[in-house]
Amino acid sequence: MFKREKAGQIEIKIDEQSSRAAYRVVPDRDEPVILQVEGELARVLDISAGGFSCLCSAVQLGMRYRVMLDLPGASDEIVAFADVIKVDDGNICRCRLVDLEPAAADNLHRYVLRRQKIAIQAIRANQPD
Repeated sequence: MFKREKAGQIEIKIDEQSSRAAYRVVPDRDEPVILQVEGELARVLDISAGGFSCLCSAVQLGMRYRVMLDLPGASDEIVAFADVIKVDDGNICRCRLVDLEPAAADNLHRYVLRRQKIAIQAIRANQPD
């Protein structure tokens, strides 16, 4: 399951039994990642260089969908395909991004690194000396 550490409004999730090989970050509530799947807006719960979790009722397990991700601070939207690899209770969908273009992968990596840096700084600021 998840271990959670809170530092202000930053939340870091580490799942030691995860099938994801990439670091996950939670989008800032004030600057959300905008996700569109099948013409429906969906809330991104966490995102990594390889995929994301979202709340979406418009998808089915095992299907591939064209998605659009608008990352805060990125110059271009990411248009890609995502495979739905798991759907939990409550319509929490785990999706893996497929065949990202190099520029899109760069934008995604930059976003994840920027959020990771903010999370680490928040944790350090809340640690006693």
